[in-house]
Amino acid sequence: MIVIPEAVNIRTRTRPHRNPAMARFSILLAFFFAGISFPLPAELPPPPGPAYRVPEGKSGPGVPVISSWTDDAGPDETFLLVGEGLTENVFMWGLSPNREDGAEIRPKIQFCTGKMLAATIPERAYDGPFVVWVENANGRSQPLVLNRPQLWWCYPRTCTPGGTVRVFGRNIGRRPHFAEVFAYLESESGSGSWLPSLSSGKYSATLRLPDDLAPGRYQLRIHAGAGGQWGWSDPITIQVQAQAPAQTGIQLTGTDIQAAVNALGAQGGGILTLPAGRYTLSGTLVIPAGVTVNGQGKGRTILQAPSSPAVKFAQFQGSAWNQGPAAVHTPGDTMVYKVTFPRAGDWHVWLRYATDMSPWGQPGVSGRMTLTLDDNPPVRLENLPNTGSFGTFRWSLSATLTASAGEHVLKWKNEQGGGIHIDAFVFTDDPSWQPQEGEFPVSGPHLVVLQGEDVVDFQTKEGSLPGAEKACVWLAGDGASVRNLTVLGSIQTNLGIVVRHPEFPQWIYNCRMENVEMRDCQGKQAENCGVRLFHAFGAVVKGCELWARSPLFLSGVRQCDLSENRLVSVTLWGGNAEGYINGRNEPVEECIIEGNVCAVPPGSEGGGPTGRRMIWLSTGRGSVTHNWIAGNREERAVFGGVAGTDQNVGEMILFEACQRVAYFGPIAGADVDRVTLPSFVKDTPQEWLGDVKREDLPRDDKGRETPYWPPEKENDREPVLTEYYVIVLDGPGWGQTRRIVARDQTTYRLASPWRVVPPPGSRVVISTAFFENHIVNNRTVNGMTGIQLWISCIGNIVSGNEVARQRKPAVFLYGTCTTLASSMPMTWNRGIGPLFFNHVEGTQADETSCGILLTTGERADLPLLFPHALGNVLRHNGCVKSRTDGVLVMGNRRDGEDSGLAAVMGTIAEFNLVRDALCGFRLASSVEGVVLRRNHVYFWYPVNNRAGERVAFQIDSPQTLCTLENNSVEGIQGVFESDIIPVRRGDIKESLDSQ
Repeated sequence: MIVIPEAVNIRTRTRPHRNPAMARFSILLAFFFAGISFPLPAELPPPPGPAYRVPEGKSGPGVPVISSWTDDAGPDETFLLVGEGLTENVFMWGLSPNREDGAEIRPKIQFCTGKMLAATIPERAYDGPFVVWVENANGRSQPLVLNRPQLWWCYPRTCTPGGTVRVFGRNIGRRPHFAEVFAYLESESGSGSWLPSLSSGKYSATLRLPDDLAPGRYQLRIHAGAGGQWGWSDPITIQVQAQAPAQTGIQLTGTDIQAAVNALGAQGGGILTLPAGRYTLSGTLVIPAGVTVNGQGKGRTILQAPSSPAVKFAQFQGSAWNQGPAAVHTPGDTMVYKVTFPRAGDWHVWLRYATDMSPWGQPGVSGRMTLTLDDNPPVRLENLPNTGSFGTFRWSLSATLTASAGEHVLKWKNEQGGGIHIDAFVFTDDPSWQPQEGEFPVSGPHLVVLQGEDVVDFQTKEGSLPGAEKACVWLAGDGASVRNLTVLGSIQTNLGIVVRHPEFPQWIYNCRMENVEMRDCQGKQAENCGVRLFHAFGAVVKGCELWARSPLFLSGVRQCDLSENRLVSVTLWGGNAEGYINGRNEPVEECIIEGNVCAVPPGSEGGGPTGRRMIWLSTGRGSVTHNWIAGNREERAVFGGVAGTDQNVGEMILFEACQRVAYFGPIAGADVDRVTLPSFVKDTPQEWLGDVKREDLPRDDKGRETPYWPPEKENDREPVLTEYYVIVLDGPGWGQTRRIVARDQTTYRLASPWRVVPPPGSRVVISTAFFENHIVNNRTVNGMTGIQLWISCIGNIVSGNEVARQRKPAVFLYGTCTTLASSMPMTWNRGIGPLFFNHVEGTQADETSCGILLTTGERADLPLLFPHALGNVLRHNGCVKSRTDGVLVMGNRRDGEDSGLAAVMGTIAEFNLVRDALCGFRLASSVEGVVLRRNHVYFWYPVNNRAGERVAFQIDSPQTLCTLENNSVEGIQGVFESDIIPVRRGDIKESLDSQ
């Protein structure tokens, strides 16, 4: 018998915290990272179904190595193996009707390069878990299990006896029909039980916990229903706690809601019931910990924010570093300040700013803006080159002003146009003073610091200021809630309901908004939001109707339920909201975003859009990991930019990277659950820098280039250590991705063990990422792209979506490599962003420019050192009326430039349907290792006025390694037509029969 190797037992340890909330957050992080690497206990019960008895095989040095693979493949479907020394001797063990212990299955090899292997499971095989290994003369590889259940996460993490828990991952239900789920819950004491399921599916299930479940920590596993010990998933950890006692409360008497909630808060919490009626707020209603404000229903209990400037509302994001005026890019925009100089003389102006005018062909904004002190002539601001992005700040000595001691009026003016993000002005009378990166200066006898947002007069066409955000209602304590009422804002408020800890960035826990209507926030300061969540853990926003420029804004969320809301995006000024559901820059993890409806105000059901995107999640100060984005749809909404503004928007579900690369290069070593980086590296060659400036690279006290070491505690500038992933790019362990959980000097500890420990010298990239998210059963209609995975998207599942009437592709998958520097500061749409092992299935695309576009955006002047897209699967998708190609796979470089490598490698496309495209399937430049099988291509109706040949399968380069098998092509009569070109490789036309 082959014994499944036991995983290393990694339990995340936490040190005591003086701050109880931080201690709780550390424990919850421990739950996130613990469990996946627990050993398989001997006391688990006999699993259901037949148990495999896999024959023994020879093992030892020199056997094939399988490091990563595509996880999902049933009978007559293809899988990809990635590793070293792979051969065509592939063996499988699976279900047999004649043998309870299973039988051998021999797949069909589609191609084998030694590092990549694609094979198809026989159509007569029985679906379920398959044990797979590869053999050579030295013996067999370590086996793997295809279709093994994978538990990625659950909701909630903290449960109560008799409650339910939803689980998410892959192959949750038993294949092939996913009708039954086998879930086993085991306590730390070793006792356990099988759980009944309320629902079961391929990617999720709902389980019921026993009524008599004792509080404590538990391990939850899923079994495949066959395979014996081979069929178990890795576990996840849940915490069970006793049911909290029901809240008691009082009914409001009078009209002073704030006094009533304060009194309840002082007593430890409770429910304040508001009778039906209209209540005028005396400012922001601040709801403390444990207090619920409960009305009589939407439209019956109304909280009205006044419009009087004399009313004081709570403000968020005050004057600080790393923020400033936005969109001050129009000629004539002015900002007026008051500044006090401690002494007379010449004051040198240092500007901390960010800009990137390169898309408009400009080297920066030097000389395009002026400063005017009192009534003196204006002085131009010089030395303002592009910094790389509008979020990448630099210091620049830009001007000199002569001033007397005392207070002055300072006016900044945009004279010639051009975008700039001004963080701060620093004035010094010391000509030798230099700012130190990472250390913010403070005002003193020879230094005056003026934050860019501290204006006294702001006259701009489209500009906005931070620090002036005012809320109607603030959930300011753990467990604060509001339900069954309407909140109406005013011109004084730009935020409806805010969830945020008073000591932000500390996280806030378990706040709830249910059956709430939020309208009429008209303030034009910064973001205009219906509900905004700041570092919220366990929040619920459910059954609400939210009207705002951006109805739901996520500034850091974990374990939140954001579902069944009606979201109405309202254009209030300039362009539209960036998204109905916005999750920019901060972490979004283990959240349910489900069943939300995106609508428009009355009279806006056609024509120009009122919102740019349906759901926009981005990395930046965090990753986007393990989220369930399901069943969201539009309600007669159109997505994109307002006419006359940027039209390169309208991605309806968008994962877009604000990328931070902490390290790229060879590793010094690795262990079973660790990876060690070199303490310093060779200077990045000039020709490898690409989009990175050499001065941005970190160095040690000896001037040597080093990796960037992420902070171990959260701050407002950089992603915390645990938001990073290690991705192996070459060597025997290539294709693997692991999350970082801790650092000891130059060694990172990982959330789960390596399958193949990468040897020293293996190249890795360490960055934030979009990791293992579900995008399922959404409807995205009338936008620019339906679903867009844009940079550093790994292991995501796109399934069962409906996409129609898009200006650009229906599904857009994009990896990139714009630098080979050892690190890269946080910036948009650049960096090293692999596109690895994403799975797109069952998605219907109708009337789009291209049905599915899988491509990479690498710089052509950089050497190709590793694939930028690997192991992506396109299966059972339908692309109808594509105005160009039905499915297009391509890299961004010429073929033959890099021996043995391509930008896009190991793509499987099978069981797809393309109807009415100029070209059915096209493999363009820098593509290698593709399987095209059992795809239908129909040419029924012309899709545009472009005349040209009808080509079913176009392979631009004859050297591309591509297998075509069992594809079908037909014309308008439902049969093949002679003027259709079935296959063209380069300029050579081929028939399907020749494949």
